[in-house]
Amino acid sequence: MDVNSLNYFIEASKDLNFTQTAKRLFISQQNLSNHIARLEEYYSVKLFERKPRLALTYAGEVLLAYANNFRMDEDNLKNVLADIKQKERGTLHIGGSPSRSSIVMPVLAEIFARRYPNVELHFYHHHSDTLTRMLLDGDLDFSISVDKIRHPNLISTPLFKDRIYLMAADGLLRKHIPGDVDQLIARSQSGADIREFVNLPFVNIRSTNVTTDCFASAGCEPKFIITSNYPQFSLPNYYETMAASIITRTVYLHIRSHLPAKIHVFPIRTNENFSLNSISFTRHKRKYLTQYGQHFLRITEKYFGYLNHMEG
Repeated sequence: MDVNSLNYFIEASKDLNFTQTAKRLFISQQNLSNHIARLEEYYSVKLFERKPRLALTYAGEVLLAYANNFRMDEDNLKNVLADIKQKERGTLHIGGSPSRSSIVMPVLAEIFARRYPNVELHFYHHHSDTLTRMLLDGDLDFSISVDKIRHPNLISTPLFKDRIYLMAADGLLRKHIPGDVDQLIARSQSGADIREFVNLPFVNIRSTNVTTDCFASAGCEPKFIITSNYPQFSLPNYYETMAASIITRTVYLHIRSHLPAKIHVFPIRTNENFSLNSISFTRHKRKYLTQYGQHFLRITEKYFGYLNHMEG
């Protein structure tokens, strides 16, 4: 059996489009087709139905399950042998939630590189459904993400209990909020009612629904004036005089020491209609975690432990 052909088969099974897979893998479509044909000849089965559209046969589904296990075992063997040799070179494939990982991953990467400068880090920013599939397929060593990933073959280690905050410049509040703003600021320090800030314009980040969900749970709608793909655009150095932001505790604790006095940050009082997941370290039960992978877990737990004790 050709291991390369097996790997190409796994990738083709993800796309169910040979043209797309070949382009993604930087090989010719004919080359990919030859690898699939080689497997079909080796096992004497048909792996794909070609019409009306490309789909796995039952034999293909059975082989895919075997192939994913085989690739994970192969990766595990390489990692075990690397650890035996005490070889501090390698690669970690790490998944993360889009909004939080853009804040957390650079910090963890810098800490990690002090001990393992020759280990290359590959970050993948996706939502939980994609991260679950990648973990189960063996494409990730682990993920640091919101705790929505559920599967009997996955292990999650809780890291951090999240919450949300309203962030707005003083001038923005006085421009858009009617009535006694100083009194509103004072009572919101211990917990803000989002309904009292409904007149503010807000930044909307496409990769997260936290702002819309927060307002929806309170029975109102936000007024978006800025919409962006980039979570960084919700931070105070962007659009400070134009829009307010809803940020998570992860973000707030990371930036609060740099916030100017004119930026107000209020914890938002939420009800049972609003659900914000905590952050967890998740990996496959059968995925071998190298010594440097275990080190990444330790520094991640230490970092989030530090964040947990920052507020107060």
